[in-house]
Amino acid sequence: MDQSVEIVIQAFSGNKQVRCLTPYLKDIALYGNQLTEEQKSRLRNIGFQFGQPIVHRAMNDRPESEGLDQTHDNGYFRFHYTTSGTHAVAGTDADGNNVPDYIDQMADVFVHVAAVQLDSFGYAEPPSDGWLPVTNDNGGSGLYDIYVRNIASNTFGYAQSEYFANNTGNNEHTTVTEENALTSLMAMRNNYTGFYSPNNQYGATSELEAIQLTAAHEYQHAIQFGYDGYEKAWLFEATATEMEEQIYDGINDCHTWLPSWFAEPHKSLDHHSEHWYGSFIFPQYIFEHFGGYLTLRRIWQNSVLNDSYYGDFSHQAISLALTNEGSSFSDALNKMVIANRILSSSNNAGVFSYEEADILPVNGPATYQTITYNSGTDQSVTSTNLNRFASQYTRVNTSDPVLVNLTNNSGLAEDLNMHAIISYSNNSWTIYSGNSINVDPTGSSTIYLAVVSQDTSADNWDYQIDITDGELAVDNEAVPDLISISNNYPNPFNPSTSFDIQIPF
Repeated sequence: MDQSVEIVIQAFSGNKQVRCLTPYLKDIALYGNQLTEEQKSRLRNIGFQFGQPIVHRAMNDRPESEGLDQTHDNGYFRFHYTTSGTHAVAGTDADGNNVPDYIDQMADVFVHVAAVQLDSFGYAEPPSDGWLPVTNDNGGSGLYDIYVRNIASNTFGYAQSEYFANNTGNNEHTTVTEENALTSLMAMRNNYTGFYSPNNQYGATSELEAIQLTAAHEYQHAIQFGYDGYEKAWLFEATATEMEEQIYDGINDCHTWLPSWFAEPHKSLDHHSEHWYGSFIFPQYIFEHFGGYLTLRRIWQNSVLNDSYYGDFSHQAISLALTNEGSSFSDALNKMVIANRILSSSNNAGVFSYEEADILPVNGPATYQTITYNSGTDQSVTSTNLNRFASQYTRVNTSDPVLVNLTNNSGLAEDLNMHAIISYSNNSWTIYSGNSINVDPTGSSTIYLAVVSQDTSADNWDYQIDITDGELAVDNEAVPDLISISNNYPNPFNPSTSFDIQIPF
């Protein structure tokens, strides 16, 4: 919470560069009433009001509406904007419809984003704020309000939750009864100058693309608030970042998060930092191998089954969504960890592949340790910094077979899992899993050991890997002492048979 308070204060003061304010605003909205009086006082100075269940910056007048004197309705949305002053959009109106082209362009993007997320993917529409009394600012209608203005430096946009939907926490657009559905509003920039470059390999190459990826991301947040506003922030951000990829696959702005994420695989999927955004790779993996957008939608539909105000049920929502695919949170996590090391788009990789592996700005996750093993020289690897829902990779260089044993020093053996990932020069792989693995390096090009923290109830693990002499996959006892060849009777039409025998040495 302290971090969120500082980030929000600095952002609204123009001193902090954060791409998406939503998770930090969410923290204050849900838990702001628990802050110290000193923190509340500082937040009041930038418009926050306390005492209501959801802490936000408006009741009678939304601060986001300040200086915006015009509106434009399109589809589900009302856009608030101005053509003069600090928050002005460019006034160009080439089609003469009395709406600036910038607003027309943004409206078209949001209509498309809503069509994909609501109509094609089947998410529920965010709850309306039309029920609010006249004393509360709801933007003048029940449409979803988007305020187009000059917002904090480096911030693409944000979604701000406001009230429990319909004053009960129930989203009127679903057939179930939610407890924590929240209304929200959105802020978008009045221009995206500096947020794109024609030379970008990853990310927006035009202002339109900057608007597109922001709209896809922030509208997914609006939808998420309509299911369970108390769901964990990492799931908010990972799935919203993945939504950018689903709607606007060619922009690939989400790929910019991967170098730092792959550099720290020992950090949890839900690590409280920008690591959240790189964690989109998990829903991306699920999307590719376990049911596509249907499974990702089910995660949010399942989020309403537990009251997230009282705990972290994010992994349960994921597991339940994966049930239809014969998988679970733990199963998908382990397979993603293997896929991250293989990092291939080859059909040979099967369930461990990524469609865009060849264009990702990474070569694989960071290696925790590299061990060079020679027969008769036992070695071990120890770690004390493996978070939950995370992994560490040890590379083993050896021409001798090894036996690898994993010991969990801080919990049950089944809390951790280990995979031996053996690659070959012919673009093929062999995977062995378990806490004790015999590895035959014959013909291999690389060997990695991946340790995965798969338990959902603890936070950190200490473990040890012991490496000792192993055995060849085919030992002398498996080779027959005698091979006999006898007459091929009763086949009278082919009295002789030729064949090759290859005996391994």
